[in-house]
Amino acid sequence: MVRKKRDKVQALLKQLEERIEEVQSSEEFKDILEFFSKFHNYSYHNTMLIQMQYPEATHVAGYRQWQKKFNRQVKKGEKGIAILAPFSYKTTESKVREVVSPDGEVIEEEVEEEVKKTYFKPVFVFDISQTEGEPVPRMDLSLEDSLPSLLVTLKEFAEKQDISLSFRPLSGGLEGYSKGGSIVVDANLNDTEKACTLAHELAHVVLHNREKREDSNENLSKEIREMEAEAIAFVVMNHFGVEVKSDRYLALYKKAYSLKNSLERIKKVSRQIIAFSDNKMY
Repeated sequence: MVRKKRDKVQALLKQLEERIEEVQSSEEFKDILEFFSKFHNYSYHNTMLIQMQYPEATHVAGYRQWQKKFNRQVKKGEKGIAILAPFSYKTTESKVREVVSPDGEVIEEEVEEEVKKTYFKPVFVFDISQTEGEPVPRMDLSLEDSLPSLLVTLKEFAEKQDISLSFRPLSGGLEGYSKGGSIVVDANLNDTEKACTLAHELAHVVLHNREKREDSNENLSKEIREMEAEAIAFVVMNHFGVEVKSDRYLALYKKAYSLKNSLERIKKVSRQIIAFSDNKMY
């Protein structure tokens, strides 16, 4: 039975990878990529600063960038997210160097050299949810409310894992997020969509925030973390007969990374959530 379930997970992931490749060749996806290409790639430290101040952030840009690149305006009263930006300047410094005199003697002389120095200062960015204006391209990730009962079970799983869970309205296309041992899910979703989002965030907390492995979580890129979490959500929802649109979501993250590289981690957490849910629902 265990072998059968393992083979099913592998088959599902193969199917998912094939579907991702189909999405990546679509015109809809090209429009999404063009939109994302306008955003700056932030350093690890700035990404952490953004998450600490605004954990629900999805896409951030500077005040002028929102105006010039996206024809959107930061809403009145919104508070900026502070990050550190590098600034460079040139100056001259006195340095002592050794030279050889005409008579062959090594002597020291002081010279002025131009040097480039860099310093960091705070600048502010804003999340898309803090702006308004011209519409941005979005992919339809909605689900029919075909299995609302699964949400109840996943709530119990979160409680069993001592994970704090809350539901509140989110904006900017964000359906949920996790931070430490807490999860927030968009209250505007239907119950089946909430269950799918919750499965994704549960995967993050259980797999990426808590589990200690030899290959430290710091070595996993955002791309890999998102792919693992969404693959787990895909397997869990598919197990209960709900076909989700993970292929559209994961197309944004998949470059040259195979889901098979994460198979053991995906299987472990998928089986953990499914086993608990099976016992509760059947």
